[in-house]
Amino acid sequence: MKFIHIADVHLGVKPDQGKPWSEQRARQIWDSFADVIGVAKREKPEFLFVTGDLFHAQPLKKEVREVSRLFGEIPDTQVLLIAGNHDYLREKSYYLADLWPDNVTVFKKEEAEAVDFPEYNTTVYGLSYWHREIRDRRYDDLRPVNRSRCNILLAHGGDERHIAFSAERILQNGFDYIAAGHIHRSGWLMPHKAVMAGSLEPTDCNDTGPHGYWMGTFGAAGADVYFYPLRHCEYCHEMYQADRNTTDRMLWDWAKELLEQRPEYQYFRLYIKGKKDPEYSFDVQEIGKLDRIVDITDQTVPDYDYEKLLEEHADSILGEYIRSMRKKEPGVCTAKALEYGVNALLGYDC
Repeated sequence: MKFIHIADVHLGVKPDQGKPWSEQRARQIWDSFADVIGVAKREKPEFLFVTGDLFHAQPLKKEVREVSRLFGEIPDTQVLLIAGNHDYLREKSYYLADLWPDNVTVFKKEEAEAVDFPEYNTTVYGLSYWHREIRDRRYDDLRPVNRSRCNILLAHGGDERHIAFSAERILQNGFDYIAAGHIHRSGWLMPHKAVMAGSLEPTDCNDTGPHGYWMGTFGAAGADVYFYPLRHCEYCHEMYQADRNTTDRMLWDWAKELLEQRPEYQYFRLYIKGKKDPEYSFDVQEIGKLDRIVDITDQTVPDYDYEKLLEEHADSILGEYIRSMRKKEPGVCTAKALEYGVNALLGYDC
């Protein structure tokens, strides 16, 4: 029995709002979802598990119709879908409307329910969110009714505000596999027993690392599951180590070289760290206008010559402050206090 597992697609999200490529990124989210449907057409899995946040918010009717059309293109695949904390159910939600093809099952209750597939000797359990937050541990005490079946749990959560759970405990209770969503970074919770799918595509610049879908099979020996990346977009965080000699032109050349050397699907959040000339201010706004630069942050600190400052300001409050701080126990906190105090006394932003 073959299956595909996805989560956190966030259809309708518009990443990097205000950037020229924001609309393109919104389309890429839909393209990635369509790619998975294409994989399902080719691979013909018995199941497609969608473990929460298929939509970024309450779906519009036209969005549900579009998704229904795509699910209808894989009629031999059973689609099982739970709503997450972003697209949680409510009265008159189009999730609850009669818009889905026959191969789609939406879990409509906030208490766990089971859907049986005798032809595959499989039972799938799941529940949907009806609120933005669920602080109860609703999965940990679930137990499958028929242990002779292959019992699968669809879960959405993993932090204190969104159904925290123990994968090990759920498996000990008799489940054979956990298909989870909510955390955008994908990975094993328990090897070949429990997977956090991760978001299908990154939805903001903090979603670094690979994204994609999981596909596997169930057999007598259990699940055999693998990750398959999609690369419409990948966010990368890069750091430049500055010093007193760093100039705007050097930063500009570094950013341009990154863009030229890296593949076009990569977008960048840049950080400037290290020390700089206290009288020099980097023009990060111009670099931030470059294509595929989502954000650039100057985290440098002034590289003060304290001996020179003490000599120049010996009879002022600045000189007295430097002398008093030097009498304290050396350490990181003392160094930071000295730096911040000098910043303030010289009129620089901390």
